[in-house]
Order: sequence, then structure tokens, then C-alpha cells
Amino acid sequence: MVALAWKALLNRVPTKDNLALRNVLHPKEPTFCVMCNTREESSVHLFFHCKVASEVWSRLMSWVDYHFLIPPNLFIHWECWIGRRGNINRWKGLWLIWHTMIWVLSKAGNDKIFKGINHVTDELVEEIKVLSWRWMLERMNIPMCLYYEWC
Repeated sequence: MVALAWKALLNRVPTKDNLALRNVLHPKEPTFCVMCNTREESSVHLFFHCKVASEVWSRLMSWVDYHFLIPPNLFIHWECWIGRRGNINRWKGLWLIWHTMIWVLSKAGNDKIFKGINHVTDELVEEIKVLSWRWMLERMNIPMCLYYEWC
């Protein structure tokens, strides 16, 4: 999870623009986003500016009651999302949700490419909530909480 987020921050995720840059894709093959098919697929587009991603981020921001404009790069978004304000448990929770979001969107893109599965925004948001809660229970030194408390 953290390794994927780090790769995303460094623009090392195998998005279509990176694959084309490394001559993995045929030069005439389109590099449109697998999720929305409207713009070139880059890390920033796939994780933030794609229609699917922006809808999911919007719902997550409403869930955690934390709103800001989506910035132009991942590092600024990371800093805006984490913010390092409030108590340490809230900060750890936001950290975990951000990483889970990157993981779930990457997985959704792969599901579409390799399995032909189109995910609905509500499914992705719910998967992020459940997965981040489960990862929090397994990996973090945060006091135990039930799923409804997490939500």
C-alpha cells in the first residue's frame, strides 16, 4: 500500500503516459485514461482529475468533513489531505484513507483493463471505508473501534 503511494508520488506508476515514455506501448496506441477515456492517463489524472477519482475524493472529503480544491500534483494533495492538524489518531486515519484511496483506484483501473469490470463510485467509496478500517485495525496503534464508529 505505502509502496504504491510512494510510486504514485514519484510518478512511477505504470500509467499509459509512463508506458509510452518507456516505449512499452506502441507509438500509435492511444494513451487515454482507462477509467474515463477522455484525457491522457497520468498519475495525477488517474488518481485525482479523472471523473471517477474526483467523484470518489469528493465523497471521501464529505465523509471526513474536510474540503479543499484538488491541487495540480500529488505532493501538494498529500500535504492538504494530511494537514497535520488535530489529534494524532485523526491524522493517522487520514493518512491511512489517502493511501487506501490510491490503492483502490489503482486496483479499479487494473480491474477494468484485465477483467473488464467497471466500478461504480459508491462501490469504490465503500471499499475504501472498509479497507481503511480493516488496515487500521491490523496495522496501526489506534485504539480499537467498530466499523460504524470508523464511518
